[in-house]
Amino acid sequence: MKKLVLLAGLALLPLTAAAGDLIADITRKLAQPAVLRGAFEQSKEIAGFAKPLRSSGAFLVSREKGVLWDTRQPFASKLRLTRGEIVATQNGSVSFQLSAAKEPTVRTINELMFALLGGNLKALDGYFRIDGKLSGRAWQLTLTPRQSALARVMQKVELSGDQYVRAIRMDEANGDVTRIMFSGQNPMPAKLSGEEEARFD
Repeated sequence: MKKLVLLAGLALLPLTAAAGDLIADITRKLAQPAVLRGAFEQSKEIAGFAKPLRSSGAFLVSREKGVLWDTRQPFASKLRLTRGEIVATQNGSVSFQLSAAKEPTVRTINELMFALLGGNLKALDGYFRIDGKLSGRAWQLTLTPRQSALARVMQKVELSGDQYVRAIRMDEANGDVTRIMFSGQNPMPAKLSGEEEARFD
Protein backbone atom coordinates (compact mmCIF):
# COMPACT_ATOMS: atom_id res chain seq x y z
CA MET A 1 0.00 0.00 0.00
CA LYS A 2 2.86 2.39 0.80
CA LYS A 3 4.31 1.70 -2.64
CA LEU A 4 0.92 2.32 -4.26
CA VAL A 5 0.49 5.66 -2.51
CA LEU A 6 4.07 6.70 -3.38
CA LEU A 7 3.65 5.82 -7.06
CA ALA A 8 0.31 7.60 -7.21
CA GLY A 9 1.83 10.66 -5.62
CA LEU A 10 4.68 10.74 -8.11
CA ALA A 11 2.49 10.11 -11.12
CA LEU A 12 -0.33 12.54 -10.39
CA LEU A 13 -0.72 15.87 -8.68
CA PRO A 14 -3.19 15.23 -5.84
CA LEU A 15 -6.46 17.11 -6.07
CA THR A 16 -7.67 19.00 -3.00
CA ALA A 17 -11.45 19.39 -2.82
CA ALA A 18 -13.94 20.96 -0.47
CA ALA A 19 -14.68 18.61 2.43
CA GLY A 20 -18.18 17.70 1.22
CA ASP A 21 -17.04 16.94 -2.31
CA LEU A 22 -14.01 15.03 -1.04
CA ILE A 23 -16.12 12.85 1.26
CA ALA A 24 -18.56 12.12 -1.57
CA ASP A 25 -15.76 11.27 -4.02
CA ILE A 26 -13.97 8.91 -1.59
CA THR A 27 -17.22 7.31 -0.46
CA ARG A 28 -17.92 6.33 -4.06
CA LYS A 29 -14.55 4.58 -4.20
CA LEU A 30 -14.99 2.68 -0.94
CA ALA A 31 -16.43 -0.81 -0.94
CA GLN A 32 -19.39 -1.11 1.44
CA PRO A 33 -19.70 -4.86 2.12
CA ALA A 34 -22.07 -6.27 4.72
CA VAL A 35 -19.16 -8.16 6.29
CA LEU A 36 -15.44 -7.47 5.99
CA ARG A 37 -12.64 -9.62 7.35
CA GLY A 38 -8.93 -8.98 7.36
CA ALA A 39 -5.66 -8.78 9.29
CA PHE A 40 -4.09 -5.93 11.25
CA GLU A 41 -0.70 -4.91 12.57
CA GLN A 42 -0.69 -2.28 15.29
CA SER A 43 2.08 -0.28 16.94
CA LYS A 44 1.65 2.12 19.83
CA GLU A 45 4.30 4.69 20.69
CA ILE A 46 3.99 5.68 24.33
CA ALA A 47 5.57 8.91 25.51
CA GLY A 48 8.67 8.12 27.55
CA PHE A 49 9.22 4.63 26.11
CA ALA A 50 11.93 3.98 23.53
CA LYS A 51 10.25 1.08 21.71
CA PRO A 52 6.65 0.93 20.50
CA LEU A 53 4.28 -1.80 21.67
CA ARG A 54 3.39 -4.06 18.74
CA SER A 55 0.48 -6.43 18.23
CA SER A 56 -1.19 -8.22 15.35
CA GLY A 57 -4.23 -10.31 14.64
CA ALA A 58 -7.49 -10.44 12.72
CA PHE A 59 -10.63 -8.31 12.59
CA LEU A 60 -14.21 -8.61 11.39
CA VAL A 61 -16.61 -5.75 10.73
CA SER A 62 -20.32 -6.51 10.40
CA ARG A 63 -22.48 -3.54 9.46
CA GLU A 64 -25.41 -5.04 11.35
CA LYS A 65 -23.65 -6.55 14.37
CA GLY A 66 -20.43 -4.68 15.17
CA VAL A 67 -16.69 -5.36 15.32
CA LEU A 68 -14.65 -8.38 16.43
CA TRP A 69 -10.99 -7.55 17.10
CA ASP A 70 -8.82 -10.62 17.80
CA THR A 71 -5.25 -9.97 18.92
CA ARG A 72 -3.02 -13.02 18.40
CA GLN A 73 0.47 -11.63 19.04
CA PRO A 74 2.13 -11.06 21.45
CA PHE A 75 -0.77 -12.25 23.66
CA ALA A 76 -4.13 -13.66 22.64
CA SER A 77 -7.15 -11.52 23.50
CA LYS A 78 -10.54 -10.73 21.99
CA LEU A 79 -12.53 -7.53 21.82
CA ARG A 80 -16.18 -7.20 20.79
CA LEU A 81 -17.79 -3.86 20.01
CA THR A 82 -21.52 -3.57 19.47
CA ARG A 83 -23.91 -0.62 19.61
CA GLY A 84 -24.58 -1.41 23.25
CA GLU A 85 -21.27 -2.46 24.76
CA ILE A 86 -17.55 -3.14 24.62
CA VAL A 87 -16.41 -6.52 25.93
CA ALA A 88 -12.80 -7.72 26.19
CA THR A 89 -11.88 -11.33 26.98
CA GLN A 90 -8.59 -13.09 27.65
CA ASN A 91 -8.13 -16.83 28.21
CA GLY A 92 -11.89 -17.24 27.98
CA SER A 93 -12.64 -14.83 30.83
CA VAL A 94 -14.07 -11.30 30.60
CA SER A 95 -11.34 -8.80 31.46
CA PHE A 96 -13.57 -5.76 31.17
CA GLN A 97 -17.04 -4.82 30.01
CA LEU A 98 -18.49 -1.36 29.35
CA SER A 99 -22.19 -0.80 28.72
CA ALA A 100 -23.59 2.11 26.71
CA ALA A 101 -26.57 2.16 29.10
CA LYS A 102 -24.25 2.99 32.01
CA GLU A 103 -21.50 4.81 30.09
CA PRO A 104 -23.00 6.98 27.30
CA THR A 105 -19.53 7.60 25.83
CA VAL A 106 -19.34 3.89 24.93
CA ARG A 107 -21.91 4.41 22.17
CA THR A 108 -19.87 7.29 20.75
CA ILE A 109 -16.64 5.28 20.87
CA ASN A 110 -18.28 2.33 19.14
CA GLU A 111 -19.85 4.50 16.44
CA LEU A 112 -16.43 6.01 15.74
CA MET A 113 -14.82 2.57 15.53
CA PHE A 114 -17.54 1.29 13.17
CA ALA A 115 -17.09 4.37 10.99
CA LEU A 116 -13.27 4.16 10.94
CA LEU A 117 -13.06 0.44 10.21
CA GLY A 118 -15.99 0.43 7.82
CA GLY A 119 -15.03 3.61 5.99
CA ASN A 120 -18.28 5.42 6.86
CA LEU A 121 -17.01 8.94 6.18
CA LYS A 122 -20.42 10.61 6.52
CA ALA A 123 -20.61 9.42 10.12
CA LEU A 124 -17.08 10.72 10.80
CA ASP A 125 -18.00 14.16 9.48
CA GLY A 126 -20.22 14.66 12.51
CA TYR A 127 -17.26 14.30 14.86
CA PHE A 128 -14.33 15.70 12.87
CA ARG A 129 -13.28 18.42 10.46
CA ILE A 130 -12.08 16.50 7.43
CA ASP A 131 -9.28 17.54 5.08
CA GLY A 132 -7.52 15.38 2.55
CA LYS A 133 -6.29 14.48 -0.89
CA LEU A 134 -7.49 12.18 -3.62
CA SER A 135 -5.14 10.88 -6.31
CA GLY A 136 -6.38 8.17 -8.65
CA ARG A 137 -7.51 5.22 -6.53
CA ALA A 138 -5.53 6.35 -3.48
CA TRP A 139 -6.75 8.83 -0.89
CA GLN A 140 -5.60 10.34 2.41
CA LEU A 141 -7.63 12.10 5.09
CA THR A 142 -6.80 14.08 8.22
CA LEU A 143 -9.53 14.25 10.86
CA THR A 144 -9.45 16.97 13.53
CA PRO A 145 -11.94 16.74 16.43
CA ARG A 146 -14.85 19.18 16.34
CA GLN A 147 -15.87 18.58 19.96
CA SER A 148 -13.77 19.67 22.93
CA ALA A 149 -14.46 16.38 24.74
CA LEU A 150 -13.01 14.43 21.81
CA ALA A 151 -10.09 16.86 21.50
CA ARG A 152 -9.11 16.06 25.08
CA VAL A 153 -8.57 12.46 23.98
CA MET A 154 -7.00 12.84 20.52
CA GLN A 155 -5.30 15.53 18.48
CA LYS A 156 -5.99 14.07 15.05
CA VAL A 157 -6.64 10.90 13.08
CA GLU A 158 -5.10 10.17 9.69
CA LEU A 159 -6.63 7.64 7.31
CA SER A 160 -5.43 6.34 3.96
CA GLY A 161 -6.64 3.71 1.56
CA ASP A 162 -8.20 2.84 -1.78
CA GLN A 163 -11.35 0.70 -1.95
CA TYR A 164 -10.72 -0.12 1.72
CA VAL A 165 -9.21 1.74 4.66
CA ARG A 166 -5.60 0.51 4.65
CA ALA A 167 -4.01 2.53 7.44
CA ILE A 168 -5.03 4.55 10.49
CA ARG A 169 -2.80 6.80 12.59
CA MET A 170 -4.17 8.27 15.83
CA ASP A 171 -2.28 11.06 17.58
CA GLU A 172 -3.56 11.16 21.14
CA ALA A 173 -3.70 14.27 23.29
CA ASN A 174 -1.21 12.77 25.77
CA GLY A 175 1.46 12.39 23.08
CA ASP A 176 0.94 8.68 22.36
CA VAL A 177 0.69 7.61 18.72
CA THR A 178 -1.12 4.50 17.46
CA ARG A 179 -0.62 3.16 13.94
CA ILE A 180 -2.74 0.37 12.46
CA MET A 181 -2.07 -1.25 9.09
CA PHE A 182 -4.78 -3.41 7.51
CA SER A 183 -4.25 -6.15 4.94
CA GLY A 184 -6.04 -9.08 3.33
CA GLN A 185 -9.47 -7.45 3.43
CA ASN A 186 -12.09 -9.84 2.08
CA PRO A 187 -15.85 -9.27 1.82
CA MET A 188 -16.51 -12.98 1.32
CA PRO A 189 -18.22 -14.94 2.67
CA ALA A 190 -20.85 -12.22 2.89
CA LYS A 191 -22.62 -13.84 5.85
CA LEU A 192 -21.37 -14.51 9.35
CA SER A 193 -20.55 -18.08 10.29
CA GLY A 194 -22.39 -19.72 13.17
CA GLU A 195 -19.37 -19.18 15.42
CA GLU A 196 -19.18 -15.49 14.48
CA GLU A 197 -22.91 -15.04 15.09
CA ALA A 198 -22.52 -16.64 18.52
CA ARG A 199 -19.76 -14.22 19.48
CA PHE A 200 -22.12 -11.29 18.93
CA ASP A 201 -24.88 -12.85 21.06
